[in-house]
Amino acid sequence: MKLSYPKNIRFECQRCAKCCGDTLERKRNILLLEPEAGQISAVTKLEPAEFSNPSSGTAPYRYVMNKKEGKCIFLKSTDCHIYPHRPLICRFYPFSLEQLGAESYEFKVSEECPGVGLGKVIKEEDFEAMLAEALNCMQKQG
Repeated sequence: MKLSYPKNIRFECQRCAKCCGDTLERKRNILLLEPEAGQISAVTKLEPAEFSNPSSGTAPYRYVMNKKEGKCIFLKSTDCHIYPHRPLICRFYPFSLEQLGAESYEFKVSEECPGVGLGKVIKEEDFEAMLAEALNCMQKQG
């Protein structure tokens, strides 16, 4: 398996919640895998249709999170009310994972995040752990 990732990049979350909604520069789509929607549903006691909409053309993601006033509906001020159960796309931010081929993956970084360049260096084993987490979640999807 081939894995590419940004080298010598530092990151420390600033808890600004920019990643949780739209900004002037971009519209944020918080995509969900089927198992993530199920987990959020179990925790919140809401049906997936109450917090998301079906998504097409975004495989392997099946849903897109609803927003209110451009922010994730689970965001209150700068606090995520489903934080322990938040989707991969949220857990990985400011990094995003792309599958380039059958056995090739690449992590990219969003430079708009104010935490990029701060904190500890994100090491190869950190990216490998994120990839393993993503592959495990996608395998559960079937």
